[in-house]
Amino acid sequence: MTKKNTLLALVLLVTSILNAYALYIPKGTFYFDNSLTKYSIVKFVFGSYSNPESYVFTMTNEGNNLWSITIPETVTGMYRYCFAETSLADGIHNESFPDIKDRISNILGEKRTATCELSIPVGWIFTPSSGNNWASGTWRNPNPGNAYSNSLPVMFINTDGGVPITSKDEYVYAEYYVDNMGIEGIDNVGLEDAPELMQIRGRGNYTWSSFDKKPYRLKLDSKISLLGMKRNKHWALMAHADDNLSFLRNTVGFELSRMMGLAWTPSQQPVEVVLNGDYIGLYMLTEIPRVEPDRVNVTEQADYETNPFIVSGGWLVEIDNYQEEEQIRTVEGNGKNIWSTYKSPEHLSDEQRTYLTGLINTANAAIYVNDKSDNSWEQYIDPDTLACYYIVQELLDDTESFHGSCFWHKENGNDAKIMFGPVWDFGNAYHRNIGRFIWDRPAFNQTWIGEIAKFPHFQEIVKKHWFRFVRYHYPKMDSFIDHFIDKIYLAAMCDASRWPQYNNADILYDKTTFKSYFNEKYEWLLEQWGEPLDVTGDVNLDGVVSSVDVTIIYDILLGNIVPDEELAFLADVDGDSTITATDITMIYDILLGSNVPPEPETGIVINVQCETAPYLYSWIYSNGHNNVLNGDWPGTQMSETKTTPDGITWWTHRFDVEYDVINIILNAGSSRYQTSNIEGLGPGNHYFIYDGQKTYQDVTDQY
Repeated sequence: MTKKNTLLALVLLVTSILNAYALYIPKGTFYFDNSLTKYSIVKFVFGSYSNPESYVFTMTNEGNNLWSITIPETVTGMYRYCFAETSLADGIHNESFPDIKDRISNILGEKRTATCELSIPVGWIFTPSSGNNWASGTWRNPNPGNAYSNSLPVMFINTDGGVPITSKDEYVYAEYYVDNMGIEGIDNVGLEDAPELMQIRGRGNYTWSSFDKKPYRLKLDSKISLLGMKRNKHWALMAHADDNLSFLRNTVGFELSRMMGLAWTPSQQPVEVVLNGDYIGLYMLTEIPRVEPDRVNVTEQADYETNPFIVSGGWLVEIDNYQEEEQIRTVEGNGKNIWSTYKSPEHLSDEQRTYLTGLINTANAAIYVNDKSDNSWEQYIDPDTLACYYIVQELLDDTESFHGSCFWHKENGNDAKIMFGPVWDFGNAYHRNIGRFIWDRPAFNQTWIGEIAKFPHFQEIVKKHWFRFVRYHYPKMDSFIDHFIDKIYLAAMCDASRWPQYNNADILYDKTTFKSYFNEKYEWLLEQWGEPLDVTGDVNLDGVVSSVDVTIIYDILLGNIVPDEELAFLADVDGDSTITATDITMIYDILLGSNVPPEPETGIVINVQCETAPYLYSWIYSNGHNNVLNGDWPGTQMSETKTTPDGITWWTHRFDVEYDVINIILNAGSSRYQTSNIEGLGPGNHYFIYDGQKTYQDVTDQY
């Protein structure tokens, strides 16, 4: 096979492997260190487990025992791979990967490395551990410990005199500059020969004392926008050395907070850091919780304030898991300690201390009442904000969520309520069996939430906000995670080379692990809290159409409410992309019985836009076998059509409601022109654009 045909085969491979596994080969060049194996040729062998095709490609000898191969397009659906000195010809072989690697060793008697599941970092070198057959190995950075990836901005920090940063309390003076590395949308800050000024110190508790990769607190000399975030002096460089799930714990927690609509969520951006000439890895440059108009936006209260009309707010308080000097210490109704560290103001007068202590004790007493129909606690704590904050913690199964790094804030005024947030630290996410609520047998005391969860009214509020998440946000999570990992992939590999002791070398595998945890907890919560009913006119997602839905639309029309994307979608009852009196009329008609909304569609409906009627092959997994639903290959040619309001005609086919999920392949009546597996399609409508050959696009989100 010529080099041109070899590369063409690799491109075609993107859509030809049917089985979806965790591994893939990213676009780019990677290398094999032949100094130990001494193979006369080096071939790269890979494929899937059950698909009867495997792939063999000769690598290029770069000299000095280094061999390379360039992948023109990302290859998906890979099972495992190995490197071999084999007589097998380049190209595609009609054997699964396990069969062909066994043939190399057991039938041909040729040498190969042990099969590998570790994702391939572009530009890195696979180094075997010995020269024997079955040699295992690992991917290594060509410049271990010293190289940043050039795929993210780099922050260069130099302390005065190169002094080390050894304290969490005392700042060190330093200079810094940010090189955007040519990334669009990110501005350079300072220059190597004209840096900006800052102060830097350590931060954190466990993360500061227990890891060599340290987190830092930054105080810039002036307010500056860093990495596209809002101008400020105060930032944190979060190391996340304790996050062995692809830096996703805080990242997803922050995104969930934004989705749930909490008042302020810290922004973060990935950045690589060089400190005093030493590359110290991948960090998240993060906004820190502070009372400021662009962060925690409450009226700032002076230290040692004594005016009784002022000491009611604003407050920024952390429910802490460490005893601090500046702290209110009380006892929860269950006998557990509550350590409340006040962040703003930082130093209290007697009047401030008395007020804050009284507020905490009063709320605590209202929570620990025997009659759970008594919702007096809602006079002191905003239940909607707490519900949104709580759902975020449940989704990540954060066992320390109401125990440490748990912030709440309060505006000035005796009628102002405790508002939970902002979210901050998700370091204890997914560290246990996740099939229970965070307040059920917790590893750490979960202040208040376990008792508040007993109130039926709070349960109703949680479900209302949960339904909103299920309907509008959960479908976006998978692509959000993938995009983030794509963004940090190369930098994470360099970080793993710098800090190999933290076992973060395979972030693609760790991403899959994180997704499995996240989806498992999501499915478990679905069983507990249910799914929203698809009811036309149910603007507030409480499952019924009522005058409350009319009031919400009136408030939008009067300008009392500025609807976000979700609320605007719900309030547009007639689906004409505008909110008008017509939407109110439709709800009135529903209430009067003159416009009864149709029953939600049942079953699984496949809709395909294609020039000619495609064939639909479908199956379910049952008892370890594939059970075909609508005929053996190539399936049944679609014959029914429907037209959507945008005037597009679709080939359509409905499956019985008894199936929880089905799997399909669209094809043109032969194996020559078919899509890859389209798996896990649940009840409802699914829309696909199919080119009649091998390519399809899932456009369900657009309908």
